[in-house]
Amino acid sequence: MKHGIHFFDRSVLTTAIQDFTAVIKEDPSNAQARLYRGRAYAKQQRYRNAIQDLAAAVHLDPSCWLAFYYRGCILRQIDPKKAVQDFSVSVLINDTQENFCSFLHRGILYTEQRRWSLAICDFESVLALDSSVIFAYLNIGLILLLHLHQYSEAIQQFTNAIEMDPLNVRAYVCRAQAYREIHNLPNAVKDINRAIHLYPNKPQLCILRGQYLMELKKYELASLCIYQLAEMDEESFTSQPVQQALIQSFCQNHDKAIECLHEATATQLEPSMFVILGKIQMKAKKTKDAMRSFKKAMKLVMTSAKVLPKTFEAAEMYYLTGLCYMEQKSLLLARDAFSMAIRLHSSYPDAFYQRGLCRMQLRQAKCIRDFNRALALCPSHFQAYMSRAAYYGSKGRYAKAILNCNEALKILPNSVRAYFYRGTLKYQNKRFKAAIEDLSKTIDLNKTCILAYYNRAVCYHEIKDFRRALKDYGILLLLELSKEIAFKVLINRGLLYVELGDYANACEDFKEATLLSPDDSQIFQAIGISCYRLHEFEEAVRSFDQVLKLDPVSVDAYVGRGNSYMESGLEAGCKQAQKDFLRAIHLNPKCIKARICLGYNLQALGKLQRAWSQFTVAICIDPKCHAAYDGRASVCLQMGETFAAFQDTNAALKLTTTAPLLTNRGVINQLMGYLPCAMKDYQQAISVDPNYALAYFNAANIYFHNRQFSQAYCYYSKVLQLDPRNESAVTNRAITNTLLNNIEEAKEDFEKAICLCPFSAVVYFNRANFYNGLKQYELAEKDISTALSIQPNDALMYKFRADIRGKLGFNKEAVEDYKQAISIQEQTDSM
Repeated sequence: MKHGIHFFDRSVLTTAIQDFTAVIKEDPSNAQARLYRGRAYAKQQRYRNAIQDLAAAVHLDPSCWLAFYYRGCILRQIDPKKAVQDFSVSVLINDTQENFCSFLHRGILYTEQRRWSLAICDFESVLALDSSVIFAYLNIGLILLLHLHQYSEAIQQFTNAIEMDPLNVRAYVCRAQAYREIHNLPNAVKDINRAIHLYPNKPQLCILRGQYLMELKKYELASLCIYQLAEMDEESFTSQPVQQALIQSFCQNHDKAIECLHEATATQLEPSMFVILGKIQMKAKKTKDAMRSFKKAMKLVMTSAKVLPKTFEAAEMYYLTGLCYMEQKSLLLARDAFSMAIRLHSSYPDAFYQRGLCRMQLRQAKCIRDFNRALALCPSHFQAYMSRAAYYGSKGRYAKAILNCNEALKILPNSVRAYFYRGTLKYQNKRFKAAIEDLSKTIDLNKTCILAYYNRAVCYHEIKDFRRALKDYGILLLLELSKEIAFKVLINRGLLYVELGDYANACEDFKEATLLSPDDSQIFQAIGISCYRLHEFEEAVRSFDQVLKLDPVSVDAYVGRGNSYMESGLEAGCKQAQKDFLRAIHLNPKCIKARICLGYNLQALGKLQRAWSQFTVAICIDPKCHAAYDGRASVCLQMGETFAAFQDTNAALKLTTTAPLLTNRGVINQLMGYLPCAMKDYQQAISVDPNYALAYFNAANIYFHNRQFSQAYCYYSKVLQLDPRNESAVTNRAITNTLLNNIEEAKEDFEKAICLCPFSAVVYFNRANFYNGLKQYELAEKDISTALSIQPNDALMYKFRADIRGKLGFNKEAVEDYKQAISIQEQTDSM
């Protein structure tokens, strides 16, 4: 036995086998002799004899862990299941450092069987027994990288391998790939550089470095890599057309790459060659040629029964064909190609994902199943999460879509696309502030993301943060925009200015928008409305004319032009406006706006009964139109039907409560002599809209009437805060100050009133009264004379001037004024 072991250790296997055979003949139950002879047979590749001897050794000595181990090693290729059992028994008998190889081999078998968690456990057991086994670190890292997509954990395993062996090239290359998966390209390039430093003549390493530099957008360095590679190993690439073609394709020389592979496929009819050719043709946008290449590859891999084998390679051919069909917009054919790929290889996440995209474009609900299946096979499939988010977003299920974006961001934390889409989903879900956060993050990651600025501006607009919205729209207009987006930006900013009441800037934006879309009638409509608000009525009429040229049946344009004509204040303008309102009603007899405008037009022309009829028709069309009730109330009031006006105003207030309506009712109550009710209405109007000046003015007048001058003074002052150019309020406050003996303030108010309305006889008359009270008769006589020059046929003012002139001693002039006053009064009485 010792003689045989001696020759076995020195690899003199024939002599060793003879010695072990002699021992077995003498002692058939010698398990050790069986073990050694079995090992010797295995070294001679006489596996059948080796398995017989090892089986006998196990039978004779069931605790012989080495027999189980060696038999497992032989059975690895021919019977993996039995091999796993043998390794398992071996480690059960001996789980010490002495038998770590059983764990190692069993881990390899588990890896081949795609039983990832069990494989990792075995490799970890190896490391627990011997932490210097680099192979175990690498295998754990590769499983985590390629199959479980746990990139950070994989990087740690490769780092452990490098710490054990700093010269291990494979560990650097694998770690570089893991860094690439988490988009840490600078570290990936560093690791590839280290690998190239260790093995400078490995062309594959230079190719990888070029790829990573391309992804870093360092195109010059990437190109330099490829040129260096070609110079370094020119003969190798000439003899390897596939390699040469890949390099040419990488350099974007697709035509040269295709030519090279065409030459190769003429002599080498290999499926892989045609697949590579097809992929390069796809990059060159020659999809029809690519499809022909994939079909040739399929024919080559078909079995004799004309059936494709169920392998990943065959499935990939159909998958790539499906991508070509998608490029050609042949969605049904693409879907069928992806289905065939799945049939050939059921664990193909990208095929499920692409089929899901096809089905989503075909509006088939089954698409969500495909996305779910893709994620079940590959939980880190970023695109699948984003497509699923798009599907749920299209169905209005925004919360679920946002959750999918969240998952996508866990995979790619700095994805511009994911942040942008999540921001738009939050906008759709009315979560504007949250949307702004995501869109701001998008802009931080990509300063020129036009759609992010646009959507953020819309969100700011929604939350009434007009300053920031205007800033974003302004930034957008500084960027290079497509015609469509520039048009939308101008329209949105114009509408924002309208909301701010800045009609001048709004008008400028709308006018610029017309240069981009000169046939859009709605823009000219907006310009017309803006000009109307700016009191540029002639310009408004021209804009509405343009609307009617583009759209001759635009009811809104007729109404807008009619209102612009009305503002001229001339009878001709009112008649022209009437024609426009009538045309609008002819086009749409149920147009409430046109009827209300026509009602006011007829009222302005003094045709009260017809005006009343128009408002009544508007009410019949829409009994809930408060504007129609308000209009009819104003006509009733003018016709002397105070109670009818009161009823209509009440009807309007039942439909809506606004400060103008309450003020109108207060005026009616005041006319009917119900001053407490009128005051109540004015106070309510103020509570509804604290900035409605007319309510304050009317309330102040009641206070003045009731001789509550302090309160009247406060309310007139409030009116002037809200409307500084209200000459009536200034005049009334001046009179109030006079009565309150606030002489200096009264003087200031009268000066303001005259500045605001220099041709108002009433203002001069009131100031003359003021000076008369102060016994400043010369100033009083000057003001009353100015009043008479403006309004010469007023008997009261002549009498007043006669009184003042009498006090000044101008008796002759005073007598003449008295005579003139009597003459005017007699003429008035006789009429």
